[in-house]
Amino acid sequence: MAPLLNQQFKAFVGLDWADTKHDVCLQPAGKDKREFDCITHQVARIDEWATALHKRFGGPVAIALELSRGPIVSALQKHAFLTLFLHNSLYDAVAPPPHEGTWN
Repeated sequence: MAPLLNQQFKAFVGLDWADTKHDVCLQPAGKDKREFDCITHQVARIDEWATALHKRFGGPVAIALELSRGPIVSALQKHAFLTLFLHNSLYDAVAPPPHEGTWN
């Protein structure tokens, strides 16, 4: 597996987790247009969605989600072409954005 900084992701996905469904925002690499979808919280449906992603893009595909564990994470970790990134929206809501020159 290539280091993350060297990976050329074919698509980027933001996944908003919920108890019964998951909202998806997908942006193919190099494109400006985003696509939106909704996946029911069923392992079979998540696998179908991941299989369709693989058929369309191959890999790797980056997925940002708010959980580090749980059923959705377990369902996605089975797919080697997916790279999962933890995104903490609570932190983003309370942390001020970095300003130019503050990250030395």
